[in-house]
Amino acid sequence: MGVTIKQGTAEKDIADARKRARKLKLFVHDVHGVRTSETLSCDVEGRRLYGFWHMDGFGDLSLTANGVGVAFLDTTSIDGEGLFRARELKLDKFYYSVTDKAAKVEELKKEMNIGYKEVACLGSELSDIPVMKKAGLAIATSDAKDEVKTVAHYITSAPGGRGAMREMCEFILRAMDKWDGWIEKVTKMEYPQEARVVAHFGATRPTGV
Repeated sequence: MGVTIKQGTAEKDIADARKRARKLKLFVHDVHGVRTSETLSCDVEGRRLYGFWHMDGFGDLSLTANGVGVAFLDTTSIDGEGLFRARELKLDKFYYSVTDKAAKVEELKKEMNIGYKEVACLGSELSDIPVMKKAGLAIATSDAKDEVKTVAHYITSAPGGRGAMREMCEFILRAMDKWDGWIEKVTKMEYPQEARVVAHFGATRPTGV
């Protein structure tokens, strides 16, 4: 029996979460509330401004570099901000205006020939619950709704848009016994150029976006 740790208002079996993390082939998440905070800023002309925690991008890239695909399931973007960030990170699995996350994950499972035990979902809102209930590893951000935390196997210490993705990257790669090797590649600059840019300088603006 694993050690049960209280995370927020819920008790979670961390050893069980690690076992689940070892099987992963796909990691899915939304954009707002997960890769951005819940804060929305506007300039004097009404243009919407969003903030992305750049080390969360390093988390996305670290997983893809270590054999775990990452998919953005964007439900609410109206300014293309999620697409912009996915292109910055050179991620090939970005889905815009997703109305049914569970259906999209079913498509991805068939495409990748994997089962739900190999899927992780990082969520913060009620719309994430259907996928989280099926996912091999369901993760809630620290500021997620209580209903989301209830179905999660793990709750991050960081809130959405402020390091939750970076935290889960390390948790998963440690569970897979890949973290030390990844650190070695990072410190020796032996990893993809996109990840190197994010890790050291923040992502640069892609052309044509």
